[in-house]
Amino acid sequence: MTVASPSAEPKKNRSNRDDFVSKTRTALALRAGYRCSFSKCGMATAGPSDEASDKHVSIGVAAHIAAAAPGGQRYNPDMTNDQRASIENGIWLCQTHSRLIDVNPAAYPTALLHQMKAEHEDAIKLEMEKMKSAPQCTDFIAVGPNIVFVEELVAVEENVWTFVLDNFVIGELGQLTRYIDQFGDLDSYDKFVLVNDLGDGRELSSPPAWSKSDRGILIKVGVMRSTPRIDAHRLPMDLALNDEHDLFILNGQLARVRGLDALPQKIKTCLSTIRGEVFYAPTYGTRIREYSTDFLGSPWLPKLIKLETIRMASIPYADQMGLNASSTPLKAVRKVISVDQISAEGDDGWFAFRFHLDVEGIGAWVRDIKLFIPRVI
Repeated sequence: MTVASPSAEPKKNRSNRDDFVSKTRTALALRAGYRCSFSKCGMATAGPSDEASDKHVSIGVAAHIAAAAPGGQRYNPDMTNDQRASIENGIWLCQTHSRLIDVNPAAYPTALLHQMKAEHEDAIKLEMEKMKSAPQCTDFIAVGPNIVFVEELVAVEENVWTFVLDNFVIGELGQLTRYIDQFGDLDSYDKFVLVNDLGDGRELSSPPAWSKSDRGILIKVGVMRSTPRIDAHRLPMDLALNDEHDLFILNGQLARVRGLDALPQKIKTCLSTIRGEVFYAPTYGTRIREYSTDFLGSPWLPKLIKLETIRMASIPYADQMGLNASSTPLKAVRKVISVDQISAEGDDGWFAFRFHLDVEGIGAWVRDIKLFIPRVI
């Protein structure tokens, strides 16, 4: 990985390296706000020097995502020289994280570095547009259906989870206060907390509470016990859908699916159901369509979809059709490890995502699943 400050010139004596030109290094630094793009770092990489009032110190480096020369694990021989030296192949880092990535390339593949870069630039853009400090960590929490914020999880006790609020992504402090005030009148399905960091969520046992501390705004939520999940092999029978997302005939009758084979379809149908479109269950469904209006194409959309997956996996929904027990819509998913968008290009409204889940009776489970995200007209 190349290490170079914006003002440094390419090293002429290393012709086998495809180094960045000065203009590219400066553009990388500016797009990163002269802060490290490594996830949860955000360290300033330029500042004043004590040497003189017109001097400055720089500890930032323009690093190659795919290696600049043969020999490195991240070297891609299929790339052209121009592609290796392009801004698309660069990421702005502090010296510590540049070195960390160099010495442990297996832990930081090119796809992860591209994701870090995109998330950091998206946070800088948010800071400029909203005129407030950009989040330095990008793990989201949702409290109820209309509030999402960036946080630091600082304590998990038996019945209380505690966070330090970094920045609101959706909603604001006044909206959180109104949620607290109106808690007793809310639909039971809207009383929840979802934590991307944990891959889990819980029903709230009491209204959230917030207070100011030396670290910032402290939010405490009382939580209920985790809802039991069922073994994925015992998922009930359902009508099967084909690759075109339609019912189909098999052996002269409508095809059916059950057990673990039913899980991909259950994820697809649950997450593709828009909140409010089921007339007998108006609070059921996800807010993915609303999120896509502001975040489609952004690296934050998969994080918001992860929150919605956690909600479907962990928050029970009382069956409106009169069945006895409530259960979580996904029934067998214990933990949502990650949700990654495979392609930004949709196919007639269907977008592919990779789900990495912890499933009851199975353990780690990975599957690519398409979700329907209708555009708001």
